[in-house]
Amino acid sequence: MAKKQKSMVIELPQEQANAIMLMMESDLESIFNYGGGLDPVADWETIHYHAYQLLAYQAFKEKYLETYDA
Repeated sequence: MAKKQKSMVIELPQEQANAIMLMMESDLESIFNYGGGLDPVADWETIHYHAYQLLAYQAFKEKYLETYDA
């Protein structure tokens, strides 16, 4: 039986949310533009970590745009 995941609601002023967006975009850009040849088999833990980062980034960006880019 699968565990039910809980959602967490965070209220941030636009300035703080913008700072988080810039930080995450910069990190992801650095990883994928200058990462330098990750091997998906040998570096599976790193790839797995980045997959979680991308999912978190996607969820945060969707909420950010929904909230502040209206």
